[in-house]
Formats: sequence, structure tokens, C-alpha cells
Amino acid sequence: MKKELPHIYKNETVSRVKKNRDVYHIQASDENPEKEVLLENDPVSVEAKLKKLFQSRRYIFNIGVEIITKRKVYDTKIAGKVKNSIVTIDGEVIPMIEIEDIIIKDRL
Repeated sequence: MKKELPHIYKNETVSRVKKNRDVYHIQASDENPEKEVLLENDPVSVEAKLKKLFQSRRYIFNIGVEIITKRKVYDTKIAGKVKNSIVTIDGEVIPMIEIEDIIIKDRL
């Protein structure tokens, strides 16, 4: 009493697959423009640094920063952002327009 099992559909391989041997290059066109890539030697904007700080896993008020403005250099920690200003742990309000650079001292 030997019964035959039903046949299983199996797609035939047309050609052998070459893994990681073929390299394809797509040129940029008007329909597919290349994205702007920031290089390491390009200056990163203050807004990008603040975004990086606020998106880190650590609490923002535990990260030491050095805020360089046109008038003064602040060695402090950021408490938060209110509209177009940054509030520090020390209670100082620094307008975003005055900030020239933010140096992150601690590891994110």
C-alpha cells in the first residue's frame, strides 16, 4: 500500500545567480537627482547639531556642550529649546541667531 505523494511545484532556474559579482551603476537624471551628501570636512549647521542632541538616547540636560556665540562662549548643558532660543541649565536664554557653533563635549 504505497501511495505516491503529490508533486510540488518547483520553478526551474534559468541561469545561475552571481552573488555580489555584478555591479550596476545608475546615473543621475532629472527624474532621479542624487541626494546631497554631507562630507566630513563640510561644516554642519547648528540646527543639525541640535537635532542630533535632541534625538540622542541620553537626556539632553546630561550632555555637556560648549555654545559659541558672537559675544560669549558658554560652557554648560542644554535644558531645552523654546521657539527660536535655547535655554541652558544655568537659566540663560540664547537666541539661535547669535549661535555660531555648538561643540558636543560628551559622547552621545
